[in-house]
Amino acid sequence: MADSALRVLLLDAELSFRGSSLLTLRLARGLERREIDTALVCTHFDGLDPCLLKGVRLHEIPGINVPVWGQLVLRTLYRDLKDQRPDVIHLQDSRLLPQGIRLARKLRRPLIVSVGDHAEASAFPMKAIAPELKMVISVSESVQQQIPTFPAGLAIERRVIMPGVGVPDATSIDSPLDDERPPVVGMAGPLEIVKGAAFFLRACHRVVEAGHNIRIVIAGSGPEERSLRQLASSLELSSRLTFVDGGVSMAGYLSAIDIFCLPSLQQGIGVMMLEAMALGRPVVASGVGGVLSVLEDNVNGLIVPPSDSRSLADRIIELLENRERARQLASAGQSLVRTRFNEERMLDELIAVYREVQEAEPRTQEAIPIMSRTTGTWH
Repeated sequence: MADSALRVLLLDAELSFRGSSLLTLRLARGLERREIDTALVCTHFDGLDPCLLKGVRLHEIPGINVPVWGQLVLRTLYRDLKDQRPDVIHLQDSRLLPQGIRLARKLRRPLIVSVGDHAEASAFPMKAIAPELKMVISVSESVQQQIPTFPAGLAIERRVIMPGVGVPDATSIDSPLDDERPPVVGMAGPLEIVKGAAFFLRACHRVVEAGHNIRIVIAGSGPEERSLRQLASSLELSSRLTFVDGGVSMAGYLSAIDIFCLPSLQQGIGVMMLEAMALGRPVVASGVGGVLSVLEDNVNGLIVPPSDSRSLADRIIELLENRERARQLASAGQSLVRTRFNEERMLDELIAVYREVQEAEPRTQEAIPIMSRTTGTWH
């Protein structure tokens, strides 16, 4: 059966500059490229690089997750989809599981759910479990292990499908640490305590204290931004530090840095890390969660203990003082992404899942209706 016979509805909460959102957008683009009718419905998106939205049939429908009002929104969504139903509903945020189940029940279609990090996995809403839910997909084994045991008798499969990212042609990528400008050390993602940005800044302070002239970039926004700016000022790093938000070109930002750091205290797998590796950037990351299923220390990256700014600084200095080794690690990381974490492999595995769970019933060839953001109507 051709891929184009499939019709998929992706349902997500807020899309922002974080790995899970970027993965959802990459999935939507990839399915469309495979000529699968795909619509992505989210509750809100803001501050994203417009390039990330190209090729995505994105519909912003606020209120799905709001009590009472959300039920009215779902009824409207059902009315618009009932005559041209998706074959599969793929929920990208388990916090919307009750809403996803209601929609799947109304449309009489199977539901699958993706889980992207440990906190989401441990808080999986077991009270919302229903026959419509056919599969729960985790981004790593460590995330899957955090999902509570399902009640006996429910035929809900668990599966791990690791993320995939695109790897550009090698000739289009500049080598890191390959010119005379001050090296750029950076991190990216939502500015939340669990992402470890404070430890990153303290590590950078140690690097500067050791006599290295570096530039520092933090991409992202979030509740910790103000305290991080204050910390940077107290460490006398403000003149070296640049904050950029999610509206910047992610590929441009990652290509501009020389060393990518992932100082997370907890991590599902690290989509931003994979994006950096795909662009040939050497990575220093905390050895937590799914990171350990990607990186092998001193082979394709460097691993440090979480919450340890001294160790993080030492590994950054190692790369600054041995640039050839840094480039070797970067090349090995890029090769790993190309062979094991590439986008096409991810799409193949997810399309196979869609085939497994889709209902065997006649389907029309009409496309999922597209909502106009200006008129609020579907067409």
